[in-house]
Amino acid sequence: MYYDQIRHRHSQVLAATGLTPVEFDALLVTFKYHWDEYYSHFTLEGKVRQRISYNRKTSVLPLIQDKMFFILVYLKTNPLQELHVVQFEMSQPQANRWIHLLSEILRRTLKTLGELPDRNSKRLIHILQGCEEVLLDGTERPIQRPLDEDRQSACYSGKKTHSIKNNLLCTNNLRIVWLSSTYEGHVHDKKICDEEPLLLPRGIRLWQDTGFIGHRPDGVEICMPRKKPKGKELTAVEKQENKRISGIRIKVEHAIGGMKKCRIVKERFRCHKFGFEDMVILIACGLHNFRIRHKMSHITN
Repeated sequence: MYYDQIRHRHSQVLAATGLTPVEFDALLVTFKYHWDEYYSHFTLEGKVRQRISYNRKTSVLPLIQDKMFFILVYLKTNPLQELHVVQFEMSQPQANRWIHLLSEILRRTLKTLGELPDRNSKRLIHILQGCEEVLLDGTERPIQRPLDEDRQSACYSGKKTHSIKNNLLCTNNLRIVWLSSTYEGHVHDKKICDEEPLLLPRGIRLWQDTGFIGHRPDGVEICMPRKKPKGKELTAVEKQENKRISGIRIKVEHAIGGMKKCRIVKERFRCHKFGFEDMVILIACGLHNFRIRHKMSHITN
């Protein structure tokens, strides 16, 4: 399966990669730069190159657009590697090597374009200067049941599944500006904020849900729904206020939904390589931010 075979079928490109052909071409320029930079210094196995080498037309992924198409299809559709190798006519070890190599190239591409969310919560006070309000929420991803007993206990979320989770912060235009580290499923959203305290500009409004009760950064206006008291009911006024708050907080749910267009961070995660679960959600957020920026620039023009 090669990109040139479907590039003129816009709906198929969007379904396979999560990007329109125009967005694909815009991302490809920087992706090619980072691929050329890597391949001029290292072999596909990651060893330092001893002599100049050129891309071979006989490669399983001969063109740069085929390489980016390969990794975007993997992230968007989350196929079994056995199915992915059938689609791209390669062996399973080849597919595994290409997946991890091209994921890193894509991460560098999105970093160069400035689309990756920040991972350092202490820099937010500078990043969000001039921003009036932000929205905070947590997102959870199912994983395969770990074989290790201690990790099983740590990843059991209490929802009859094993999972990993992150907190994220987005702005009103749905851009994800901060992403926490990846934690085991039993860790509470508020606990993640305790581990990575947010430093926000004074006076900014922070919208959050009842999973963050007790989270109050200094100098920040907190807006969150009122939790129903045990054994009692909320008043009609309180219910109406909760409805109003939920109508504003829905933006962060839309941002999470945009990030989860990459099904690898929506469906059960199957890869066991250390750190890869954190990389794919970072890339998914970066791709979401790239689509948001591209659409906004298109509307402006």
